Amino acid sequence: MVGITFFAVCGGNYGMEDAVGAAGPRLTMIGLLLLPMFWSLPIGLMTAELSAMIPEAGGYVVWVHRALGPFWAHQNALWNLVANAFDNALYPVMFVDYLKFFQLFRRLNGLRSWLVSVGMLICVTGLNLLGVDVVASSSTLFAVLVISPFAALTIAGAPALDMHALFAPCERPIEWGTFLSVLLWNTSGYDSAGALAAEVRDPGTDFPKAMVVTIVLVTIVYLLPLAVAISLDHENLDDWTDGHFAQVAQAHVGEWLSAWIALGGAISAVGLLNTLLCTSARVAASSAKLYVLPPCLGELERRDGQPRRATLAMSCLLAVACLLEFSELVSISMLFYGATTFLEFVALIVLRYREEHTYRPYRIPLGNRMLVVASLPSLGLCVLLIALSDYRSVIFFFFTSVFGTLTYFLAHGLE
Repeated sequence: MVGITFFAVCGGNYGMEDAVGAAGPRLTMIGLLLLPMFWSLPIGLMTAELSAMIPEAGGYVVWVHRALGPFWAHQNALWNLVANAFDNALYPVMFVDYLKFFQLFRRLNGLRSWLVSVGMLICVTGLNLLGVDVVASSSTLFAVLVISPFAALTIAGAPALDMHALFAPCERPIEWGTFLSVLLWNTSGYDSAGALAAEVRDPGTDFPKAMVVTIVLVTIVYLLPLAVAISLDHENLDDWTDGHFAQVAQAHVGEWLSAWIALGGAISAVGLLNTLLCTSARVAASSAKLYVLPPCLGELERRDGQPRRATLAMSCLLAVACLLEFSELVSISMLFYGATTFLEFVALIVLRYREEHTYRPYRIPLGNRMLVVASLPSLGLCVLLIALSDYRSVIFFFFTSVFGTLTYFLAHGLE
């Protein structure tokens, strides 16, 4: 469970370089210290309580349906489908970007680049069709392979650790939208594990443990290598962008570690997609039962209960989405993720008041009023994430919501 949750959230330090480039070391380090408390932990605990209370495939789609009714469940399902499609499409693109570090793949572009992305997607789809146990086992292996090069960088560069460099201010205008999107994107995804609640033997015990262990692990995996890399390369902060860890390793440790980090980036992309395709296919299957998607996609295999039709449909959608640029995919996916996470917290609060006496194998150790107060920072971050989105993403969100409203009334009538 920890392996799946880890890859639903992190997959290594890859992508964190853009936060340093956008806002400097000080804000990035402070953000990584605070976000686990005000963003990751609330989402993780929310996932633990609701997954244990409602152990059904579909996770957040089912939670919102039970708390807020069919209309908001329909919208939430559609928003999640869009968020998952654009977020999952990031990883085949990222896979190709890291392969380009190696001489053999440097000429990958255009159609050839897309074909390699689709080839990677086909391999991951094959793993998912084998079932959730295979996904869980492979995720644990991927996690070890991804963490190991950053552990080597941390050990090799530890003597150069410079606290002054870590908290140096940004010397140019801060790109708040990029900074916040990157940090939240790199610390989001705990709720995705809720889609597997029906396939977890003891959700009341397994989910809380997995959430807490993963939050601690993710925080360490982000902070330590980033602190060492900034200390080694604090004079070139303007150059910090996606893939910069490999350049730091090459300049200060050696070519061997640079190649290892680049290879780890490709493995990270495979591991992330492996986990997220597993969870998003189950969300798609639940969405089909709400008539957001054709009902045939909600059918499960009789033998093992796997949503194979939904898995194949999601893979086909991702193959098309891979044609977009990386930045476009991040912007759209995070806007929709902010909206769906807002609804999930509202669902948590509503169910606490409406079904206060319903049995919960795990319950967040807060009273109802304190739960509302503790949720406010996370709700505020969701609103901020939406407010800082670019206008094209907002327009797309608006028309998607209109489409969701129309399809809801077409499916359910005007009752």
